[in-house]
Amino acid sequence: MTTAAGLSEPVLYDTLVNYLVSMARAVEGAMNRALQAIVSVDDPNVAALIGEVFLLEPRINEMEIVIDEHAIRLLRRGAFSDDEMRLIVAALKITNDLERIGDLAVNLAERVTTLRELPGSMPP
Repeated sequence: MTTAAGLSEPVLYDTLVNYLVSMARAVEGAMNRALQAIVSVDDPNVAALIGEVFLLEPRINEMEIVIDEHAIRLLRRGAFSDDEMRLIVAALKITNDLERIGDLAVNLAERVTTLRELPGSMPP
């Protein structure tokens, strides 16, 4: 079965999964950078890591919106198998959690900025 846009059902679900993987990788990168900044708070290059975390945050937020919109488009089509419905619902839940993790990475990066301003701060 093909859609009005000419895309088959498997392509639409694969697209949703690919979006999720891409978002997960971006969140993982942000969290890795934030954690690296914490353990090397006294390193002069840590500002670059913090900046990268701040730059990834809007991208992560945008990815959440794109995935949510794609999932909603799929839901509007109706007539899903149980597995398809689970995938769509899981995607909506996962993107919410990933976005929160991205926000936590930003919070960590902000704390590193604060720690760098404190005299005598040491990495954990």
